[in-house]
Amino acid sequence: MNLRESLRISWRSIRSHKLRSTLTTLGVILGVAAVITFMVLGGGFTESVVGDIEADQEPVMTVHTQTEPAEGVGIVPVDTPIYTESDVEALEERADVAYVAPEGELDVVQTATDDEQVTGVIDTQATSADRFEHEEFVEGEPFDGEDEAVVNDRTSQLFEENLSVGDEVTLTFQNGDETTVTVAGIIEAELGEQTPPQLFVPVEPYYTTTIETPDGDEERAYPALQVGAEGLDSVDPAQDEVVDYLEDESHAAELKQEDDEILVQTLEDAIEQFTDIVDQLTVFIGAVAAIALVVGSIGIANIMIVSVTERTREIGIMKAVGATRRDIMQLFLVESVILGLIGAAVGVAVGLGFGYLGVALLEWPMAYPIDWILVAIVVGVGVGVVSGLYPAWRGARVDPIEALRHE
Repeated sequence: MNLRESLRISWRSIRSHKLRSTLTTLGVILGVAAVITFMVLGGGFTESVVGDIEADQEPVMTVHTQTEPAEGVGIVPVDTPIYTESDVEALEERADVAYVAPEGELDVVQTATDDEQVTGVIDTQATSADRFEHEEFVEGEPFDGEDEAVVNDRTSQLFEENLSVGDEVTLTFQNGDETTVTVAGIIEAELGEQTPPQLFVPVEPYYTTTIETPDGDEERAYPALQVGAEGLDSVDPAQDEVVDYLEDESHAAELKQEDDEILVQTLEDAIEQFTDIVDQLTVFIGAVAAIALVVGSIGIANIMIVSVTERTREIGIMKAVGATRRDIMQLFLVESVILGLIGAAVGVAVGLGFGYLGVALLEWPMAYPIDWILVAIVVGVGVGVVSGLYPAWRGARVDPIEALRHE
């Protein structure tokens, strides 16, 4: 029996039991559709975030320290101040480096205007005016004196009457000291609602954390730096220069703990790290959804066994007229593969449909997971083969004489 004849007979059997065939493929349809839907949503979310970031691409990199957790997986940021003033000055001398802006947290416990106080929710940092070289200002400009500050729009919105340029803000520190600064500028929050309220003041005179350097001197030190390159074409060379210095010549290399790692991260590095995290999460969720495929394979196996039982007499007739065991196995395998392939194809269509509706409602771009569509088709065929092997083998072993007596 050739393959074409097996296809014709198998398709006739499937069409003669439409409801049963539909219910059989339902498990495969649901499993594939769930996987494709999650892949579309994951891809749309990634493209949405990455697109927003790349649209504002800047020749900037961040320098910070991280370590591996004592237990579990992942990374843990380290806030220990190890980047000294000497390191900052040395980095500023690199050919492709335009500026180095230190960043240090301040222990501000309350931020107040004349009419309102906000306690404990504003991330207050000391930095330099270079930090705002590539920032988008909603209003005003970078600070130009120790009595000025820059806030992001999330901070401005914390107050009943939004902060504006020229407003005075009183900062209360943990030790009880107070200082009043004037808002010089308001910047956009980098990641919208995901960015915390922030307030920036000059390093002088607010940041006073010092450490003893490996040379025995006492210097101001910071937990993180922002480094600006001369241009987008200079980002990679600047990154190499910064990495080489920090790993081989810097105070930070000697001050960091043995298990800590100095990380010089560009925008592309951040995007890649973010994409990897989202991809891992998407695959995990998709794997959970794929459990329905197991149910689908059991359904196909079950219905094929029923089909073998129902067609025992037909098998006996086929063997009586010369059909071999291989022909019988081929017949039932082809039928199960067709069911799996139909389930995969319909599941892909349904998954793309639900995925499109999801990204449309969330206003994300549509991402077609071509790789996963191909995987779904291969899985559908595989499910059909695996589910049909035992029923096909069972059908091939039917004794033709006993089969002809079967009613």
